[in-house]
Amino acid sequence: MNYSSSGSDASTSIEKILETLDRLTRRIDRLERLIRVSSIRENQNLLLNFLSLAKAPYHVVFQSVLRAWIVLYRLGRVDPVTESIIYVLSNCSAQSISEVYRGVKQLRKKASRTVVSRKLKLLEASGVVVNKGSSKRPRYILKECITVETK
Repeated sequence: MNYSSSGSDASTSIEKILETLDRLTRRIDRLERLIRVSSIRENQNLLLNFLSLAKAPYHVVFQSVLRAWIVLYRLGRVDPVTESIIYVLSNCSAQSISEVYRGVKQLRKKASRTVVSRKLKLLEASGVVVNKGSSKRPRYILKECITVETK
């Protein structure tokens, strides 16, 4: 039996794990800096609700949160409904108004479909979200997600 090759495989695996942990640590550090810089501290409950709703691997959740914070940071101060919409759309999947409404309702424990629809139209007009559907059946996605896809 050749133990040296299995030892080499183990050290390679450990190196890969350490590299991954290092990348995750850098991302967490970036998130912490964003929290300190932004005024999102006021909405910690919203963030906790978002994290509890996310049924994805942690690195995907962190990417979504980071994406939402970047968009929110660029927008400046926004109302709680708009902020919730950004969080809901931060997973980069095109969603109908009803899907966004349900996500906002889960995050805030209350929502109005009419208000969500109006906010989505305002966000589309300001270039924050893009309609990938039709005018009759809109499907909204963050512009940030499309920009990342094309890079």
